Amino acid sequence: MELTEYQHLTQWVDEEGRFDLRSYILLNASVPDAAVLAELFWPRFVQYRGRVFLAFMFDADGVETWFDNLKGDVSATESMINHVHLWDLFSPRSPDEYAGLSSLAERMRTMWACALREAFPDRTFDVTLADESADYGPTLSFSEKD
Repeated sequence: MELTEYQHLTQWVDEEGRFDLRSYILLNASVPDAAVLAELFWPRFVQYRGRVFLAFMFDADGVETWFDNLKGDVSATESMINHVHLWDLFSPRSPDEYAGLSSLAERMRTMWACALREAFPDRTFDVTLADESADYGPTLSFSEKD
C-alpha cells in the first residue's frame, strides 16, 4: 500500500501541499517511538534450549510451559512464542489502516527473515504471515526449519 493511500497522510498532503517523509517524521515521531518500532521491525533474538525466540516475547517460564503443553515439540513451541498479532500492537481506525496493516505485515515478514538470516547465517527459518482479517488480523511467526 502506498503511503499516500492513508486518509491521514492524504490530509497531510492537502495541508502541506505534498508529502515529505522527513518532515512528517520530524513533526510526528520521537526518537523513542522510532527505537521501539525498530525493535519490532528488526527484532533482537534470544537463544534458549537450542532454539531462537523474539527477545521482546521471550520469557523462560513461558517457553517451558509451552514445551510441556506441546509435549516437547520444539518447532511448535518456537512458533507459539514467536507469533505476534499486529492487532495487539496497532489499532486500525479506518478501512485504509486495516488494509495498510496487511501491507505492513508483509514488509515486516521480509524484515524478520532478513534479521534472522543476518543473526543466524548458518540456520534456516520459516517466517510466516497469516492474514486472518476477521479473526486475529495479520499474524507473524517464525520457527527454525529442522
